[in-house]
Amino acid sequence: MKRVLFITLLCAFVFLMSFGICKAQQSGYGGEQEYGDDVQPSDIDTLIPEMDAPAELWLFVEDYRFVTGKMIHLTLQLIWKLGVSVDVDEFNAVDLSPFRIEKVTVGERQIFNNDSDFSVITYILSLPDDAEMGIYTVPAFLISYTDEVNKSSGQVQTSSMALKKVPVLVETELDRDVIAIGDTLKYKLTIWHEKYIQILEENMKQLNLSPFDLRGFRINEKAEGKLKKTTLEYDLSIYDLPDKSENFEIPSMPVLYCDEREINVKQGKEGIFPATQRIGTPAIPVLVNSLLKRIDVPLERGKGPLVYSKKDIWLRSHLPAIMGIVIIIALGANEAKKAIYRMSAIIRERMAMSPLAHAERLEKLIADFDSDAEDDGLRQSIVNIDCTLRGFLGALKEMRRDVVRSITTAKLIDTIRDKKMAEEIVVAADNVLKSFDSVIFGDVNRVAIKKAIDGVQEILKEAKRRSYF
Repeated sequence: MKRVLFITLLCAFVFLMSFGICKAQQSGYGGEQEYGDDVQPSDIDTLIPEMDAPAELWLFVEDYRFVTGKMIHLTLQLIWKLGVSVDVDEFNAVDLSPFRIEKVTVGERQIFNNDSDFSVITYILSLPDDAEMGIYTVPAFLISYTDEVNKSSGQVQTSSMALKKVPVLVETELDRDVIAIGDTLKYKLTIWHEKYIQILEENMKQLNLSPFDLRGFRINEKAEGKLKKTTLEYDLSIYDLPDKSENFEIPSMPVLYCDEREINVKQGKEGIFPATQRIGTPAIPVLVNSLLKRIDVPLERGKGPLVYSKKDIWLRSHLPAIMGIVIIIALGANEAKKAIYRMSAIIRERMAMSPLAHAERLEKLIADFDSDAEDDGLRQSIVNIDCTLRGFLGALKEMRRDVVRSITTAKLIDTIRDKKMAEEIVVAADNVLKSFDSVIFGDVNRVAIKKAIDGVQEILKEAKRRSYF
């Protein structure tokens, strides 16, 4: 450790020599200039508002709209003054009905200002898939705190927040926002919608995206869980610029849709058509390189060019840099190799414990599973799948591997149910693990084994749909 510290300090000294000592001379005209008003103030503490209460809660949401089957990420920022203690355990026990709390993450205490600290609490919420469309309110709740300085206690309350369940949700994606004339810009629309919603695709092909020219259009539609996902990709280019100066942007695009249930009801009635509804995408600004202006700073003209001597460059810049590189290669290669090996071992261990790694192992074991094997070989395959499934369930709720493998099936099911995992996954896991136990410790029932293997695949599919990994 001392050797590594010595090498680090030595290398830092050499590079500081190479970049800090080298001095330039003025060519003989011009003087020093000061920018005065352009200098930014060094004290930024005055930009942070002072707190009026001992503790405050600020509530944020990633998107106020959501669709069936999608998790809602709610962020809560807790700020409290020094000398105030907050009961963070209450964040795990709040009631956010009608929303169900899938996961709560309480962040570490961090420094916000010289006289206050803050912590970030993240909630992952869900709503039953059969919930009706409309506005739902995340209720306000209270958190207790104790002011050690003033010998008082109280409660801080969050604000309520309205979220809307909608039948259609549109996401936009742009590969870049700065282009040159003639470049191809890829614009992508991802539309998540209920299966009974019909997107009017013909309208999407005939949009006016002036001043951009439409060079290509692709559409793809597929089902994902209880939703449909429609992806529209546009290839856009710009060749001619208008005479007047203006800000260029991809205009807001209307997405038209209708309810197929209304079509089924009204298809026998002449002159009656289903109502067409509309949702708009936000406009996205795009910068064209030909519009950029060269910035000229008049004050820099008075200084003149900087002149360096070759001897000064070699002795004070190149030579120390070369010496530093040689020292790093000669003394630091072995230590760097050890450090990289230790870091890679930690990364490999964490990757092996992740839910995604367990899910990939489960999929491989199921793919290699031979239902016609002998009883002993079949029982050994079931043991491998059982251990991997237990590790997958434990990784979803951040349980240690040794704990998951050492507890009984009933205890494991009770544990993941207490941690508020989706009830569909808990019930399926209970049935599958009990079937595996009967095979491992009893007779081989191939029908039960086939049903249990199908149950494992359903668990993986449901966990992926709910964005657990």
